[in-house]
Amino acid sequence: MKAFLLRRLAFSLVSLVGATFIVFSLSRVASDPILLYASPEGYGKTPEQLDAIKKKLGLDKPFFVQYILWAGNALKGDLGRSLVGERPVKTVIGEKFGNTVQLAVTGWLLATLVGVPIGVISAIKRGTIWDYIGRFVALFGLAVPNFWFAIVGVLIFSVWFEVLPSGFKGEGFSIKHFVMPTIVVGTSSMAGYLRMTRSSVLEVMDSEFVKLARAKGVSNRFVVWKHVLRNALIQPITISTLLLAGLLNGTLVAEAVFAWPGLGRAMLEAVRANDFPVMMGGVLFFVIIYIVFSLIADLLYAVVDPRIRYS
Repeated sequence: MKAFLLRRLAFSLVSLVGATFIVFSLSRVASDPILLYASPEGYGKTPEQLDAIKKKLGLDKPFFVQYILWAGNALKGDLGRSLVGERPVKTVIGEKFGNTVQLAVTGWLLATLVGVPIGVISAIKRGTIWDYIGRFVALFGLAVPNFWFAIVGVLIFSVWFEVLPSGFKGEGFSIKHFVMPTIVVGTSSMAGYLRMTRSSVLEVMDSEFVKLARAKGVSNRFVVWKHVLRNALIQPITISTLLLAGLLNGTLVAEAVFAWPGLGRAMLEAVRANDFPVMMGGVLFFVIIYIVFSLIADLLYAVVDPRIRYS
């Protein structure tokens, strides 16, 4: 187990450095970074003033030195200051991430509590009307683009029927404001859960030990609850951590359409404004989330299935 953890930490470090290095490189390739801080034509900066700004921000140093300095400051918790508003990046992330967590968790709960049971029923009732309904739900969730689904939802429930707000978060935990964003965030994940659960249950139901249990005269209900679900739900349970990590990083569409004040929307605004300190901080934060949750998913395999051991 110790060797496995060391390997995973080493791979995680490589992923972290690679992702941040690529984004840092792109922020320097587009144009001279000094133009983002002070335009010499728009604000009448003299060459001496520009050189002073470059020296203050470390932009006069070689590219790799700039990245090492940024990484060193990031390890200390200093992610720099945003170009828009001149606020600390960690403050911007801290203010927005809580709203993203609320939306991601509600979408994850919807996907789990709806997708897994429908997948189980679809597999157990294979070939019946329930199976076709489950497969249609999975196909619909995977085929329909989230942005189109969100816009149509606003058109129907906000414009035509006027029963749900078209956007914003509202004060506190307003259920009406959560309904449409949660459905948009959780639909595609629910479809993935459904397909995965159905395939896993069907695979276990066709296994030899299940056929043997049926041949011994064990009741169908006992076979399903004792043998099928216990083995079939290993993959959905362990993959749920990665799904939650993906939702924490992937609520951008819902946040953009519904004007949700989350981190995804803040990253989109940072890209539009070329606010690369916020982009760098957001990428670092997202990569750390994926690394932590993927490690948890690997460890869950051994917890859920005692047959799995890491040596």
